[in-house]
Amino acid sequence: MQITSAIQKFHPKDRPVTRFRRSSAQPAKKRTARHPANGFLKAHFLPFWAVATRNYRQMEAEFFRSLAHLCALYGLSEPDVSATPFPQNITLAYMKISEAVRAKDKNANCIIIKDDTRNATLAVLKSYDTGRCLYYIPVRPLWNLVQTAKEQPLANLLLSIFAYLYQIAKVPYYTENDAYLFYQYDTIERWIDEDDDEEQEHKDEQIDALHELTYAGNRAVTLIRDPIWLADFEANIKAYKETETWDLETECLATEFLVLFKEYPTQTLFDNIHDNLIEPEETERVRAEQYISFYWSGNDCFYDMLLETVNNEFQECGITDEPMSVQYFDTPQTQITNELNFERQLFDLIDKLCAILNPYDHD
Repeated sequence: MQITSAIQKFHPKDRPVTRFRRSSAQPAKKRTARHPANGFLKAHFLPFWAVATRNYRQMEAEFFRSLAHLCALYGLSEPDVSATPFPQNITLAYMKISEAVRAKDKNANCIIIKDDTRNATLAVLKSYDTGRCLYYIPVRPLWNLVQTAKEQPLANLLLSIFAYLYQIAKVPYYTENDAYLFYQYDTIERWIDEDDDEEQEHKDEQIDALHELTYAGNRAVTLIRDPIWLADFEANIKAYKETETWDLETECLATEFLVLFKEYPTQTLFDNIHDNLIEPEETERVRAEQYISFYWSGNDCFYDMLLETVNNEFQECGITDEPMSVQYFDTPQTQITNELNFERQLFDLIDKLCAILNPYDHD
């Protein structure tokens, strides 16, 4: 079977059910446009029409106070809506400032937040476009290297990277019961058990392969749980540089992971996932823990079946939860803070990691 990247695109809703195509591990250049709830979250203007008379002045003041803070940071003129009564004044001011913010930054969406502590506060959202890709990191290459004596320096280097992704970034692991891919592999196993039309010899091969991915996966996750790999991260890079099989690309990748770890020592992939903001009432959505995960292999007898199963399920979903930063303007802001630098770096590094792992993904 041809070795391919583990990162694959999945299709949006309303397309015919198809298999994954084998393609490069690059995000899609184009995607279906989405508007985040027309800028308003949860209530879509309703709070302003339903507000009680006794507190609408407080709500109005909160909105225009945040408007002043936003305009000051972005260098914009405050819309003059003094001749318009409440709540139309908020509606009109929001529409004008939203357009002005998008003109300043096409990736920014201006919204009005209503939550437990705010009634009508402006905020700016920025999302990281994952390109509807599956960021699945194969474990079998690591397992193969761990069992090869001459490749121990490379195996130790990768164990440090895997330990960071698992322990710090919190990437789900496919053999753990709460992982999305645990259920996908379990479904595949049940299909094989129930398939009476399959030749027994081929069925036995599939059962053996399932046993291997479970056994090896459980052994590998025991290794990457060990904090020693994080403590020895820098030492493992140095040891790898002294080997005959040293590769500059691999060393640079490990160094970039180490720098990211030092710069963001506690941040996870899910810290900026806000499924309560974009269409929170939508229950059929692709969640981050479903498209980011460790899995067994991109080059085994279950690869096509796994991706087809995932792809078909995702086609029923209209929303994908992507990393999103939120900058609130209920207080004055001195700088734009929501650039999602951590996510941009980490997703790029995962892509590069999969490319390095693929040559070792074999029986």
